[in-house]
Amino acid sequence: MPVLMPSSEVPTIDVSPLFGDDANEKLRVAQEINKACRGSGFFYAAGHGIDVQLLQDVVNEFHRTMTDQEKYDLAINAYNKNNPHVRNGYYMAVKGKKAVESWCYLNPSFSPAHPEIAAGTPMHEANIWPDEKRHPRFRPFCEQYYRDIFAFSRTLMRGFALALGKPETFFDAELPEADTLSAVSLIRYPYLEDYPPVKTGPDGTKLSFEDHLDVSLITVLFQTEVQNLQVETVDGWRDLPTSGDNFLVNCGTAMAYLTNDYFPAPNHRVKFINAERLSLPFFLHSGHHNVLDPFTPEDQGDKELNPPITYGEYLNQGFHALIAKNGQT
Repeated sequence: MPVLMPSSEVPTIDVSPLFGDDANEKLRVAQEINKACRGSGFFYAAGHGIDVQLLQDVVNEFHRTMTDQEKYDLAINAYNKNNPHVRNGYYMAVKGKKAVESWCYLNPSFSPAHPEIAAGTPMHEANIWPDEKRHPRFRPFCEQYYRDIFAFSRTLMRGFALALGKPETFFDAELPEADTLSAVSLIRYPYLEDYPPVKTGPDGTKLSFEDHLDVSLITVLFQTEVQNLQVETVDGWRDLPTSGDNFLVNCGTAMAYLTNDYFPAPNHRVKFINAERLSLPFFLHSGHHNVLDPFTPEDQGDKELNPPITYGEYLNQGFHALIAKNGQT
């Protein structure tokens, strides 16, 4: 069962001290992260240093210039049986059934020669890309953005480590750049005169995506400033605020598992809004062979710790469970 969050407050935290050397300032940021993760489960990260306007410009250009044939040729296996990919590729809109469309890509270090890809290890795929003559800046931008958002997320995890009473480098070895299974999704929600049927929540709210827990260590999201997200609290579903400048951060089920729900994964959902907008999440993951070895920073009495699990096993199970619950995105 999801943990009902005690609050819907979403603070904005200037995380820039995490890039510096002032131990007191880092600890102050960590305390703010702790409060947020045990409140609504969300906070906005300011001071990130990423050009979010360029991010939106490139993604909008990509979605605007992709042809239907290109989308199909690059579509994941759920839409194009000729493509074995289940993660990297195009997630197609289906006329009359599904309006949202997206592009997902993985670690630029994943080439056919990568040991896990050569071995056929699940969840590892070498990225395929749109034609680079037609979309000349898309791949270079995406690969650099992946490195930038991964580095930023890795720095955020230093704040999380301090918030959990650990040394700031606690997570460093668990986030190997060459092997991380992290993913970027570039999601477009269109405005349509004739929108396909959407689902309805138990409380009657029309939804673009039903309630779910993120499969990640943390999720780092930039989206268009159109209110759409809700978090489930002890007082019911509550709207989350928007930001046109900062990244929305929340814990996923890997962090919840690792900390025995000291930092829970907040249950959230996407309201149906008929508006042109982008949702651009980065799902931070460890490497396949890294191990989630649970701990808790507080005395939980007789509550047993979750058993250790390899990250590859966690991700494979969580990925397929989310599709089974909420359907193919």
